[in-house]
Amino acid sequence: MTETERKAASNEQPYGWIIVFVGLASLALGFGANVTVSVLIEPLEKEFGWLRADISMAYTMAAAGAATGGLLWGSLSDRFGAKRIALFGATTLGVSLMLVSHQSDLTAIYTIYAAIGGLGFACLFTPLLALGSNWFDRRRGLALGLITAGGALGQGIVPFVLRTLMEHMDWREAMFLLGGGYLLILLPLLMLLRPAPGTAAQAVPMARPAQQWHIPARISLPWLASAGVFCCICMAVPIMHLVPLGNAVSTTPGGGTQLLMTVMICGVAGRIMFGTIADRIGGLRAYMIGSLVQTSIVFWFTQTELMPALFTLAVLFGFGFSGVMTCLIIATREAAPPKSAGLSVAIVTAAGWAGMGIGGYLGGYFYDLTGDYVTSYGVAVLAGVVNLAIASSLYTYRQRGFATAALA
Repeated sequence: MTETERKAASNEQPYGWIIVFVGLASLALGFGANVTVSVLIEPLEKEFGWLRADISMAYTMAAAGAATGGLLWGSLSDRFGAKRIALFGATTLGVSLMLVSHQSDLTAIYTIYAAIGGLGFACLFTPLLALGSNWFDRRRGLALGLITAGGALGQGIVPFVLRTLMEHMDWREAMFLLGGGYLLILLPLLMLLRPAPGTAAQAVPMARPAQQWHIPARISLPWLASAGVFCCICMAVPIMHLVPLGNAVSTTPGGGTQLLMTVMICGVAGRIMFGTIADRIGGLRAYMIGSLVQTSIVFWFTQTELMPALFTLAVLFGFGFSGVMTCLIIATREAAPPKSAGLSVAIVTAAGWAGMGIGGYLGGYFYDLTGDYVTSYGVAVLAGVVNLAIASSLYTYRQRGFATAALA
């Protein structure tokens, strides 16, 4: 089928872009809630004397909750739709952030962040991605790029907002106010959600060979999930620990949050661009490009104490890392049948969140062990190399599937 024929047969509708906007804004707040831990590391360390590895474990709990919760909510979204699940998740996010403000016990903070990940964020992430992908066929990569761009945006803006609030009040008041803002924004916004008319994903057959994998999903999905673990270990170290690293170097307050915000703002552009690239060359090849960029850049954050150099690295890393998760999701949608879109995305992203939790904790663990972040970021590089090896092997295996199909 030619591109003109696909355009004529497409089931895409203008309201799909409303779904994209809702997904973008919701994931911005969802991702942002998870990384509030990065801003709390220093005040909690100062107030209670807790180790950074122990504080970072709160993020690990959020990631573990997102991984396990994503499997449940992704499966349920295939059966019951995204709207009710997302509304429940939004309520959980707002209330949980408010509850954090009342805690002085680390175990209680762990429990709340597990709920933020598993009962809040997970109710938004997989259901909204699956819903968004079902509204599009021709421009699915662009749509998913825009939705996942919300994650980059939120991971930059929410920590910046929280840090700004903490300049005018203590961390408890700031967290309570942040949670209330979540409820006021998310609940009305999610009322705009609608199921896709028919299923756009099933309306038009894929035209490009890059989107016809010719290998069973039971083979491709475990490979993608394994790659996701290691790619997310690589990215989690700077996402979780760039703020304290930057604060140690910066001569002005909030330098670390400005670095993280730079990463995430560049990530918005990167996710949109990588989504468009994936539409042209396929999700797996685009994923490999993004993985190569983030792996090549990450270690250099520890090799300079000049803020201009750190901001340059933040721009480059933000552009590269941002495309990784977008393209991994697109590759998953290419490899999996439409009827199991939610569950397939949930399985692969669950593996990714496991990697995020591991990476966030390891960054703090090796800092406590050595007194600096060199080893932590070195571990991130090693994880990135393993990810590239897995993705390259899957690509080679898939190409053999193409060759076999061509001869059949």
